[in-house]
Amino acid sequence: MIRGGREGYERLLVLARERWPDTAALFDRAGLAPGMHCVDLGCGGGHVTLEMARLVAPGGSVTGVDMDEVKLDLARREAAGRGLGNVEFRLLNLNDWDEPGGYDAVYSRFVLQHLSQPVDLLRRMWAGVRPGGILIVEDADFDGWCCHPADEGFDFFLSAYSQVIKRRGGDHAMGRKLYGCFLAAGIPDPEVALVQPVQTQGEAKALAWSTLDATADAIVSEQLASADEVTAALDDLQRFTADPRTLICGPRVFQLWSRR
Repeated sequence: MIRGGREGYERLLVLARERWPDTAALFDRAGLAPGMHCVDLGCGGGHVTLEMARLVAPGGSVTGVDMDEVKLDLARREAAGRGLGNVEFRLLNLNDWDEPGGYDAVYSRFVLQHLSQPVDLLRRMWAGVRPGGILIVEDADFDGWCCHPADEGFDFFLSAYSQVIKRRGGDHAMGRKLYGCFLAAGIPDPEVALVQPVQTQGEAKALAWSTLDATADAIVSEQLASADEVTAALDDLQRFTADPRTLICGPRVFQLWSRR
C-alpha cells in the first residue's frame, strides 16, 4: 500500500530519526540487553534493526525480516558500512514467518496496522519468544493526528489514508486496539505506554505529506480520489507544512511489551 523501494527507504529514514528516542526508551524499559538474539519483523530499511544490533552487542544478534528486497539491500549496505557483523536481513512475507522459541526478543513497529489478521501474527510472535524473553510491539492510532490551524490538504490525508488502509485489509486505529489484540493472542499482562510526536518545524513535520505521497498510487487505484485531487492535496499540505506558524501532531503511538 505504501510505496517501497529507494523512495520508501528515504521516507522511513526520516521516520526512524523522529521515532528513535521513544523507541530507545521503550527498549530500555522492556529490558533489551547485550547478549540477546532478536528479530525485527517488518523491518523496512532496517534502521531500528541496526540500532538493536548495537544495543545487544557483544554476544547478541538481530535478524531483520521484510518483503521489500530493495530496502533490505540498502539495509545490508548500511550494516556493512557501520561494521556491524551481528545483523542479517531476510526476505520473507510475514504471513510465512514462524519460528517458535527462536528469539530472546521479538519486535515490530507500525506493522500490524497493515494486516488483516494481526492477532494471528501476534500469536506466532509470542510463540517465537524463548522463556525469559520479551515481545515488544509499537503501532499507531491515526485518529491521533491533528494540526493547527485547520487545513484541507491535511484533512484529505487523514480521510484518504484511513480509507485506503481499510480497503487493503488493515486498520488505521490499530494502536489503541493493540492491548486487546495482545490479550486475544493469549499474551499475558502486557505493559502499555503511549507517546505522541508534535512538530512546528524540521524534517519530521513533513511525514504527513510524505505518507500521503507514498500512498497516492493506492488512493487513486482504490478510486478514493483522482490523481489531480491527490496532487492538489499534496500541494496544499506541502505549503501548510512549510509554514512555521503551523503545528502538526503525529499519531498516538502505543507501545506494548510482555515477558515470557
